[in-house]
Amino acid sequence: MLKCIYKFFYVWQKPLCGEVMESEKVLLQGVAGSYSHIFAKSLGYTQIDFVKTFDEVVAKIQNREYEYGILPVENTTAGDVRETYDLLDKSSVCYIAMGDIKINHCLLGAKGSTLKDIKKVSSHPQALMQCDKFLEEGGYTLYNEFNTAIASKKLSEEGDKTHAVIASRLAGEIYGLQVLKENIQNVENNYTKFILLTQNLDKVKENKIISIALELKDKPNVLGELLNIFTEHHINLTRIQSRNIPNTCFKIRFYIDFEGSINDEKIIQMLTKISTKCLSMRVRGVY
Repeated sequence: MLKCIYKFFYVWQKPLCGEVMESEKVLLQGVAGSYSHIFAKSLGYTQIDFVKTFDEVVAKIQNREYEYGILPVENTTAGDVRETYDLLDKSSVCYIAMGDIKINHCLLGAKGSTLKDIKKVSSHPQALMQCDKFLEEGGYTLYNEFNTAIASKKLSEEGDKTHAVIASRLAGEIYGLQVLKENIQNVENNYTKFILLTQNLDKVKENKIISIALELKDKPNVLGELLNIFTEHHINLTRIQSRNIPNTCFKIRFYIDFEGSINDEKIIQMLTKISTKCLSMRVRGVY
């Protein structure tokens, strides 16, 4: 039985579930049992396909081989998922839903194994990092895997009773592994934020938050001028963040989330005004 805790942010028109999602395919990175898989199931998807890399998810959506895909974008412990940020910045895909999955890392072993049998543990590097206190106490030898669910699949095929993986309970159920210990992460309130990707915003009829990415012109007080535009339009910002643009000499890209509907003419006019302060700007998502 699927056991997870999640919360939704607003998505287009209605929560994405029921007949609409059951009739659509969604593309994920990894294999069945990942936290992305849990998020897809929580949205109501029943037709779920998998590829090996984040790049493939974005490329297949951009090429219109798939209408929808899911990627992680942020974790409360590990921070931003840089690969997702970089792929969004380089591509034309955007997101139309966002939600948080509570991460309950389990130590999973092969059938018949016990906690005392375990000598080595494998998982995704972030999962290992998020559970490092438990792992240090056990003195285990650690191995990196590309994905928590991939680690689980490999263990189910090997059947090594001295080997355990860190993954979700769902992964254990899918691959016939047993839970040796639950909630082994360092921080109890450990959440990962996921986004639902698509090629464009044409289907968006209603939303509450707009996300934009922009690179400002190089002139004095341009950031102040930008923020004043939001003030003049009485728009509430819910997030502002900056990060270095890869492969540049410390050039900065800003990410701003604010309240408003993408179909509101006043918002469209405000975005046009904002663009005059920017070298580049794009709407990267709504939710």
